[in-house]
Amino acid sequence: MSDQGAVGYNITKDPALAKSRIFLGNLPVCTREELVSICQPYGKVLGSMVQKNYGFVQFETEDVANKAASALHRSTFKQNLLTVRNASIKSKAANANAKRNANQGAQVTVQGGLVMSAAAAAAGQPLINDCEIIVKNRENTKYAEYIEERLKNASMRVDVLFPNEDVPLGKVLANISSRGCLYAVVVTPQHEEHNSITVNILYGVAAEHRNMPLEDAITLIATDFRLKKQRDAVAPPMITTMHKGQRRHPDQMQELLERLADNHPLTASQYEVILKYLEGEREEQLKREVGEANALAKLKAPDPEVELQKKIMSIMNKPAVTEITTELMYPTFEAVKEDKRLMELLADERVIAALESVYNSDLKQTIAEFL
Repeated sequence: MSDQGAVGYNITKDPALAKSRIFLGNLPVCTREELVSICQPYGKVLGSMVQKNYGFVQFETEDVANKAASALHRSTFKQNLLTVRNASIKSKAANANAKRNANQGAQVTVQGGLVMSAAAAAAGQPLINDCEIIVKNRENTKYAEYIEERLKNASMRVDVLFPNEDVPLGKVLANISSRGCLYAVVVTPQHEEHNSITVNILYGVAAEHRNMPLEDAITLIATDFRLKKQRDAVAPPMITTMHKGQRRHPDQMQELLERLADNHPLTASQYEVILKYLEGEREEQLKREVGEANALAKLKAPDPEVELQKKIMSIMNKPAVTEITTELMYPTFEAVKEDKRLMELLADERVIAALESVYNSDLKQTIAEFL
């Protein structure tokens, strides 16, 4: 091993540590901190280096490096599809091994007990898991492995993941989802204590089912996985039979609408997403039918029924005459009679006509507002 105390020493260039290092190709423009952030869920990062369109990340052990490479390969980072492999594996050698085994149909067992072709393994292509089990505390490993076995019995590809404690769960879920995993199960000491788990459905519109009883959660995942496979099996014919010019909904929304059509239970947030999407579709259809300018005017125009209800409520909420608490100028009718000047004004026909005009005007306005 190189002298790590030497001046200018860079751990990501130490050949003795290559097996515990990963290479990331097709990197977008990013900082070392951003690169480290997508690698931290898989183990402690000892060092990193970013070049023009590639980089290296150094882990503590070869096992952690291999797991990170398998998880991050062909995942999306800032809209770039990453190429990730153990830094000790040279791309030419990997391609040579793949060609050598391609025609043999050989299979090898990879992490998690999954089986894949030797060609894919040599090329560094990971098998995408259907479900990842995120274990927050290693003391719950046996519980997680039991869940793993149950899900494998449902013909699912499953693996157990132990992210670093300082990495937010949301970041771990986002990374798992970006590489095409369908489900994520979260296991904590509290879950094992209550024989429960938290289930995250990652495809389509994400949904979270917290602290579900274990048996109910296993049934939910297995049933949803089976239904998704059935939908995927019939999806290609549906696409090919579409008429020219016919438009499909976005893939995620299409899946969500199909789940609704199949009477599959949805969360409140999923219903909210559907409603917002359909409202947008309504606006676009209105523009096509009456033109954009007319559609915008119609959408902005107040609803007549709503406006009428507002007017009625406004009138009903006005204080009644009997509720006026202002102190009166004349406390009694006798006091009015004693004001000779007022009595002279009330005897003037012009004053009476003016009072009637004001009264009738207010009455007509009130009736108009009500109607």
